[in-house]
Amino acid sequence: MQSVIAKLKGQAQDGLQNTQGEFGVLLSLSPLSVKLDEDPAPLEEDELVKLNPTSWLPEDVGKKVALLRCTNGQYLLLGVVG
Repeated sequence: MQSVIAKLKGQAQDGLQNTQGEFGVLLSLSPLSVKLDEDPAPLEEDELVKLNPTSWLPEDVGKKVALLRCTNGQYLLLGVVG
């Protein structure tokens, strides 16, 4: 059991260490869908204004969002960029 937990922990750490920040445009809230930018701009520290996707409103659709691309090909949606 401990070897399984250690293996899962190692894979999780690899994913966190090899992430890349990306940006896109929020297309829909349900289900959350994003069109990625081809040439993302760097994110300023004060630009990330929302981190809780459950509090997003319909007017947030069309805004730029920040994402993390993980090594397994999945994306973690971070929030709306101000």
